[in-house]
Amino acid sequence: MLKVMIGCPVRDRAWILPRYLDCLEKLNTNTFQPQYCFIINDCSDHSPQILAEFARRQPGLVRLIEKNYDSPGSYRRGQYNFSRLAELRNLLLNAFLQSDCDYLFSLDSDLLVPAGTLTQLLTDDRDIVSALVCNGHEIGDPGIYNILERGSDGSYIHIRDFPRNRVFPVDCTGAAYLIKRTVIAAGVRYSSQYGGEDIAFCEAAASRGFNIFCDGRVECLHLMREGEG
Repeated sequence: MLKVMIGCPVRDRAWILPRYLDCLEKLNTNTFQPQYCFIINDCSDHSPQILAEFARRQPGLVRLIEKNYDSPGSYRRGQYNFSRLAELRNLLLNAFLQSDCDYLFSLDSDLLVPAGTLTQLLTDDRDIVSALVCNGHEIGDPGIYNILERGSDGSYIHIRDFPRNRVFPVDCTGAAYLIKRTVIAAGVRYSSQYGGEDIAFCEAAASRGFNIFCDGRVECLHLMREGEG
């Protein structure tokens, strides 16, 4: 059976972590064996304790890595230090390579994932394939998702017209995506070279011949702040 590592960096997400982790425990695991890895970063709330309790419920399956900085900076959306975020995500990639997992499911900690998501993404059998995530709530534009295409001038444009009944190609994605081991083993990594770290990751993957897709049939619930949902 395929082995899938699920994880992300976590900072001050106590307000949503119990719901996030509950969704992970409810994933349909008939087609894969889960492992988990979380990079705990400069937390000032009880996120570490929540993750430690999750690890106790999943004995031998959870790896917790702590990475703190002398000057933490902001954790709020839109105020991230992208170079640090890239470093944290690369720590996750390194931990993945130390495991025996076949896939990494990078799932941000403010997302609630439907139970059948991983079964569907594994069935898609792509190098990189994401679920849909709406990112436009904060600016009042529900048409903005985690999928982009490259325009003729080289800039990235949000894809607004896309199918909801199949897999389709994209140039860049993030937030909730399944990555084959071959992609990470080939040296694809995050950086802040182009601003957001997902852009650099996707460009590095494409430059090595890997293809990037989104499955329009699967959408995660994105809760950007406490009190939503």
